Amino acid sequence: MKILLTLLTVFTFAWQANSQINRKEAPKAQPNPAIAIEIPEEMIFSNGLKVIVVENHKLPQVSFQLFVDYPELTEKDKTGLASVFGEMLGSGTKTTTKDEFDQQIDFMGASFYASSTGFYASSLTKHSQKLLKLLDEVIREPAFTQDDFDRIISANLSNLAAIPSSPDAMAENVSSVVNYGNNHPYGEITTEATLNAITLDDVKEFYKNYFIPNYAYLVIVGDITTKEAKEIVDNYFISWPKAAAIEQPNYTVPRASGQQVYFVEKPGAVQSVIQVTNNIKLTPGHADVLPLNVMNNILGGGTFSARLMRNLREDKAYTYGAYSSISSDPLIGYFNASGNFRNEVTDSAIVQLLKEIKTISTEEVTDYELDLVKKSMTGSFARSLERPQTIANFALNIVRYNLPRDYYTDYLKRLEALTKADILAAAKKYLTPDDINIIVVGSEDVVEKLKVLDSDGEIAYKDYYGEEKALTKPAAEGVTAQTVIDNYILKTFMVADKSELPKKLKKIKMIETISKSEMPEFSATIIIYSLVGAENMVADYMMIKSPMGNQVAQKKWFNGTNGVETAMMDTKAIEGDDLNILMNKNAIFPQLKYGQENVNTIELIGVETISDKEYHKIKVTPAFGTDYSFEYYSVETGLLMIHEIFSSDAEGNPVTVRYEHSNYEAVNEQMLMPKASKLNAGGQILDLKVTEVTIGKKAKAKAFDGDFTEIANKLSK
Repeated sequence: MKILLTLLTVFTFAWQANSQINRKEAPKAQPNPAIAIEIPEEMIFSNGLKVIVVENHKLPQVSFQLFVDYPELTEKDKTGLASVFGEMLGSGTKTTTKDEFDQQIDFMGASFYASSTGFYASSLTKHSQKLLKLLDEVIREPAFTQDDFDRIISANLSNLAAIPSSPDAMAENVSSVVNYGNNHPYGEITTEATLNAITLDDVKEFYKNYFIPNYAYLVIVGDITTKEAKEIVDNYFISWPKAAAIEQPNYTVPRASGQQVYFVEKPGAVQSVIQVTNNIKLTPGHADVLPLNVMNNILGGGTFSARLMRNLREDKAYTYGAYSSISSDPLIGYFNASGNFRNEVTDSAIVQLLKEIKTISTEEVTDYELDLVKKSMTGSFARSLERPQTIANFALNIVRYNLPRDYYTDYLKRLEALTKADILAAAKKYLTPDDINIIVVGSEDVVEKLKVLDSDGEIAYKDYYGEEKALTKPAAEGVTAQTVIDNYILKTFMVADKSELPKKLKKIKMIETISKSEMPEFSATIIIYSLVGAENMVADYMMIKSPMGNQVAQKKWFNGTNGVETAMMDTKAIEGDDLNILMNKNAIFPQLKYGQENVNTIELIGVETISDKEYHKIKVTPAFGTDYSFEYYSVETGLLMIHEIFSSDAEGNPVTVRYEHSNYEAVNEQMLMPKASKLNAGGQILDLKVTEVTIGKKAKAKAFDGDFTEIANKLSK
């Protein structure tokens, strides 16, 4: 009977509700429901530590987020120090090595992530005391060993080496510099020089001065009570000693005057990375934050319905995606509209980006756009409240930025009340399309069309660190591509003039080299074996040695007539343009045939400055295929120092390989060879060290015909 009554009640209610619906009219939007958000009060302890507790007993787990809000300071010639400190903070303690620390975290099924501003850790409630003991060690007894420091610096240097292959990273660097300036902490760029200037003592001093409780917030979320949280602080965090606070300095930032175009060359690029950007004075909690977020979602905030996406992707087909972002910040915020666009439409894409920015800052958005974005933001906000961590972040923001206690409680009311006039007023106040920075990273072929977009017609050239780049200048009188190559040949074979060269070359008919690159993050070693023989025989073999065994990654052989190349499981005969190139080049020393008919053409582009050193830049274009390369020969030594190769994969996607050579040494007093090379293949970095070089008078080896048995045995040992 109870079930029947329940069904009858539901049916009756549904029938009554349905009878009142007018199917000819769309249902009217209902006002947003009142949101009740309980923002916990912070607790301030004697050492200055501020603690926020968000209780949630649905699951038996708890998390600890430590955020140290130290002042934003310039790092100058040691830029990157804070980042290095953050990595070292997660590298073990004085009593627990990194391996032991990681093992204990894994055993508990816990998680731990460190950064320059603290850490985040979580575990099941039953393991929280064990986790807290480790966190206490992280805070008060970080290891800071020289070995860890050297490892982290080395890894960061390798990451920097990938920047020349990443146009997005280049654009970010330039954006930081032009938006904030070199004298602002947000405008400082980490370089090899600044990383190499950092010492372990600098890290320890940073920890002593800035990683202190009177700058810190501890947010505890989960299966815990406020009373238990107080006990945790008393047991583990109260002994963390406070130190003298440092006042946050004030910084000035540059403002764009007119439309300023900044260009970074990315040789071989088939598309341009574009950022249209500016800094904006927008602090967290400001009344303009919400209307600007709505405006940004309409303009290009990540959905296919946004204006930039509709215009540049759907209508113009210039790109796969165009986006905008806007951000508040205690020091200085920013606005950015960006995308990756085909070379031939680079200038047109910028015109359309500027057009959309100007339109939204001079004309009201439509009712449909405003309603759509409001609904989307309302849904996102409501879904975010399902996570206890959201309430914790709200509480942290209120305390950190001194926001009203009802800032988030009234969020939906403020969102619903926004009008088209509010959006226009905010956009007009902060967006300045006539005074803005335009950053382009791409092929030099697009530069000429960009000049009309710059207010003064003078494009500023930048390197990939955002520093001013000296334009390629003409070489000295009498210097040609051939004289640069000839000088390199003489330097390499250590002879005074060409008359001595034939005698030297008779003694060098085969060169065998073995290079290694360590990959400690994978406990692996890459070994590259290279065998070249006069005049155009080649045998290459790459092996990866790891705890899982030895794996052959690549093999290639060519006997002067035919050959085969194997990469992993893909084997194919060398043919077509690849075959013609191998048949016509000098395998031992390619430069001996540079400029010869049916081999390649060479062109001296000029003298280019890279990291304060001058190089003769030569473009080498093979007679077969579409590949080409740039070679950079030191003006000072005459030696080849940088080699960039531009090609494409089987699907036609561009591929860039860059070698940076160093440590040239004489081998058997016969020729100079680089004993170290940094290989950058599409952002994958290998630091290669030559461990063995053998020069032979005869070009005989089974490997030239594909028999790698002896080589495999040798490398396996």
